[in-house]
Amino acid sequence: MTRRFCTFLMLTAVILAAIPGGASQTKGRYKVDGSSCVWDANDSGPNQCTPIVPGRFKKEKDSCVWDAKDHGADQCTPPTGRWKTEGSKCVWDPKDSGANQCNPRTPRK
Repeated sequence: MTRRFCTFLMLTAVILAAIPGGASQTKGRYKVDGSSCVWDANDSGPNQCTPIVPGRFKKEKDSCVWDAKDHGADQCTPPTGRWKTEGSKCVWDPKDSGANQCNPRTPRK
């Protein structure tokens, strides 16, 4: 029984040592910047806002694509497309052109 307990303690210590300090608190949060809700990778704490459209543009090989499940600063700007208003939503249309009709970074109310 004592040997099992010592093994348990050693495994627990190894697992805890492998977890970076502050693992429960991730770095980065959304902050209000004027009329936008922007990601600040160098800040921590609770989010000050949530953008109306979650996600960001990510670089994938030679493309710049929208990833609705990711957060953070955009990694690229697509060469074509624009944000359009569809009803009460702000959606990305990669095949359209012209000025954006809405701001996806507007804070959610």
